[in-house]
Amino acid sequence: MEDKKDGRNKQQEEGDGGKSIDKVIKENIESVFLPLTEKYLNFKIVSSRVLEAKLQSTTEREADFLRIVKTDKEEEFILHLEFQTENESDMVYRMKEYNAIIQRKHEEKDRDKKKGKGKRLDVRHYVIFLGKGRMTMRARLPERHIFQGFEVLNLNQLDFAKMLQSQIPEEIVLAILSDFKGKDPEKIIRFILEKLKKYSNSASDLKKFIRQLKVLSKLRTLEKETTKTINDMPITYNLEEDYSYKLGIERGIEKGIEKGIEKGIEKGRKLERKDADVELQKLRGELKKAIIAMLMLGNSPEDIIKHLDIPLDFVKKIQQELN
Repeated sequence: MEDKKDGRNKQQEEGDGGKSIDKVIKENIESVFLPLTEKYLNFKIVSSRVLEAKLQSTTEREADFLRIVKTDKEEEFILHLEFQTENESDMVYRMKEYNAIIQRKHEEKDRDKKKGKGKRLDVRHYVIFLGKGRMTMRARLPERHIFQGFEVLNLNQLDFAKMLQSQIPEEIVLAILSDFKGKDPEKIIRFILEKLKKYSNSASDLKKFIRQLKVLSKLRTLEKETTKTINDMPITYNLEEDYSYKLGIERGIEKGIEKGIEKGIEKGRKLERKDADVELQKLRGELKKAIIAMLMLGNSPEDIIKHLDIPLDFVKKIQQELN
């Protein structure tokens, strides 16, 4: 009983992991599909239009006649007959659907019966027209509509160095899935983190990409190394490069985020009283943004006051507002 439970738990974990990976891809695909197609699929997109991504997955088709047959010539195939009383304009596409469904369903059953040694039989389709007059339905697909397979882009064969030349964080994070060329994984992971830190637009974006990196690392059994590198690195968002911080500097605040609110008060006292109140209010807003960024990156209030030299109660109040 315990073994079965463990098996279910493992399957659930694998299912949850798959959902997490799908979530990462969906979060990033809008930013990466253009550079990926141009760099690795050898075509350049000049325009695109969004299509509905949710496809009907509950389609049920009941064939009129379906048999596995053997002929006198030792041929074995699946025979599919459909009886049609009217000309149907999209009949050829309906038969195309039948073809895919029949091959998947009956090949899987064959595998079950033969313990994984199934074979995929050819399917031959015939439409028998029962209506009046001439059958005008198209019976053949244009060659460009015939599915013959798909092209493969295997990320684990891409050079990590080429992927890390990108300045797009959504593409950089995919480098965890690339070919490390025998290099030490922890060194590559450290490089990925440094690039993410450099090109993330905000603290919240950096936190998101680090989360995504941990999720994707599971696909390469690098979760342990990734977590260790993240914990070992001082991954703090560079507040000096943040727009709100620069705005504070431009307004004459002597690095109020680092020196603390008291420095801002001293500067404010040198201004006219009315202007000082406005300046202090703005300074508090910039300081609050900086504290929120550091909290989102996982810094504790105690760590923050060491860096910013501000009262602990002030930080805890902002933390409560976030919660």
